[in-house]
Amino acid sequence: MHPFPPQAQLNYLIGDTLGQVRLDPYSTQFLFERTKILTVLALEHLDVDGTIWRFENIAADSGPSLLHRLVGDTVKSVQVQALQLTLGFESGAQLSLFSDLGHYEAGTIDGPDGLIVF
Repeated sequence: MHPFPPQAQLNYLIGDTLGQVRLDPYSTQFLFERTKILTVLALEHLDVDGTIWRFENIAADSGPSLLHRLVGDTVKSVQVQALQLTLGFESGAQLSLFSDLGHYEAGTIDGPDGLIVF
C-alpha cells in the first residue's frame, strides 16, 4: 500500500525490546515494550548463525519459524529502504518486513507517534 516512512521517523524503535511474537493465520504481530508491529506480507528473519528464515504469513502453507528467538532481544538499529524495513537486534539477528504498492495494507506500526500504515 505504502512505502515505509524515512528512517528518522522510526528511530524510536531503537532500544525497544521484543516481548512477544503472535502468529495469526494471515499475519504476524510483534509486540515490543512501546510499539506493536503487524505484518501480513512475508518476512525474513536472519538468525545469529546466518540462516535466513522466510515466513510467508499463510498458516496452512508456511514453513518453520524461529521468531521466538527474537523474544527478549532489543532493537539496536533500523534500516529503511522504500519497501523494506530491517530491524537489527543486539544479538546480531535481523528482522526484515516488507511492504508493497498494492491496493491493500501490508501492515501497521503502532508506536508513540501514532499509527503508520505500510
